[in-house]
Amino acid sequence: MLEYSKQVMELGYLLVELLSVALGLNSNHLKDMGCAEGMMLLSHYYPACPQPELTMGSTMHADNDFFSVLLQDHIGGLQVLHQNHWIDVPSIPGALVINIGNLLQASI
Repeated sequence: MLEYSKQVMELGYLLVELLSVALGLNSNHLKDMGCAEGMMLLSHYYPACPQPELTMGSTMHADNDFFSVLLQDHIGGLQVLHQNHWIDVPSIPGALVINIGNLLQASI
C-alpha cells in the first residue's frame, strides 16, 4: 500500500508540473504556490446498474478541489456541462480524465 501511495503522490506532482507548463508558467510555479500540498486519494466505484432507468445518479456538482483524476472503465457515465447542456464524455477504458477543479481556476 505504501508503494501505491508513493506512486499516486508522484502522479500528483507530475500533473501539477504539467499543468504549470500548460499554463505557460515555470514547471514549479503551482508547486511553489503550495498547490501540491494536501493531496489525497479518494476512490469511488460505480458498478453497472441492471436497471439504470431506476437510478438517480450523482447530482450536478462542481469539483471544488484543485483537480481530479478519473480512471475510466467500459461503463462510462461521465458528463460535463457545456453551454448549459450536459454532454456525455466518451468512455475509453483505461484512460485517465483530468478534471480541472474550482481551486485551480481560482489560482490562475
